[in-house]
Amino acid sequence: MSNGKQGQAPEDIYRHHEAAVDQALDWFLRRQSSEGKNTAQEADFDAWLAADPAHQRAWEDVSADWNAPETLIATQALDVSLQRKTAGRPGYQMRGPLRRYMAGGALAMAALLLLTLSLPHLSSQIMSALLADYSTQAGEKREVALPDGSRMVLNTDTAVALEFGAGRRGVRILQGEAWFDVVHDAAHPFHVTASHADIEVKGTAFSVTVEDDLDTIRLQRGAVDAHHALSNVARVHLSPGQMVVASEKALSVAMPFQPDKSLAWLENRIVFDDTSLRKALHEIGRYFDGRIIVLDDLLLNARVSGFYRTDRAADAIANIVAASGGTIIRLPGNFIIIR
Repeated sequence: MSNGKQGQAPEDIYRHHEAAVDQALDWFLRRQSSEGKNTAQEADFDAWLAADPAHQRAWEDVSADWNAPETLIATQALDVSLQRKTAGRPGYQMRGPLRRYMAGGALAMAALLLLTLSLPHLSSQIMSALLADYSTQAGEKREVALPDGSRMVLNTDTAVALEFGAGRRGVRILQGEAWFDVVHDAAHPFHVTASHADIEVKGTAFSVTVEDDLDTIRLQRGAVDAHHALSNVARVHLSPGQMVVASEKALSVAMPFQPDKSLAWLENRIVFDDTSLRKALHEIGRYFDGRIIVLDDLLLNARVSGFYRTDRAADAIANIVAASGGTIIRLPGNFIIIR
């Protein structure tokens, strides 16, 4: 799956690994977006359909997904979401290929998905982008040399702001996950500030994750002290191999964690060990620059295990779904439907 370039139509920026399915998706988009009956187009479509039995099978698969009751529900939900997002935004207009594909009021699912991707990010994401000194997109990993010589590695979809100067060494994590290898300086402790916790170190390697209104601190080597934003919460001291979780009102006790599993992202890997498909999709989905819709909720209870590549998230999703007994179809706009 490839990312599109500005000015390209949706059919030019998406390629399915099966040529027949890719062509069927292209025909689906064309026929959904057509205003009225297009005799010449229908003749071309009939000719394509008759040219190869694989074309007929691919068209039946795409049509079946479109006509499934679950897909209708998902499409209606997307339609409502789009109406809410665009309401109260004077002057909002669809432009370029999206406008053509939405012509005539046809809310084709693929066009809806493409439009969803064209809308602005949520306000919290906008604020993170504005405040960040460094950030990563979904599926991206970035290493940064900090002013004091320490190293910082940002995981997928992460934003951080630097707080250096006047004798202070620090980083604020606005969202996502970062790993640090801190240069020792006893006179100037290094601080990492998350949503609810402040981590103080003098020289060590550790990671901090800000997700789901929780801060998770994992210590690889050295020692750290975790302080809560509330002064009445006792600090927690961590030794190597320990982690602590900060919520809005508390710090957990120090707990063991598995570095080979929790820090595998540093090597572009993710590890699942008898993990539910629901949780696995949530985890690998952080590295996928697109949308995932599950049409069969029962699949989410399946258990998966194995090592997967975070820099090949779409392939990883396909593999874990196949291992769970499900199938996927990929649509334009980096959209994966699981059934």
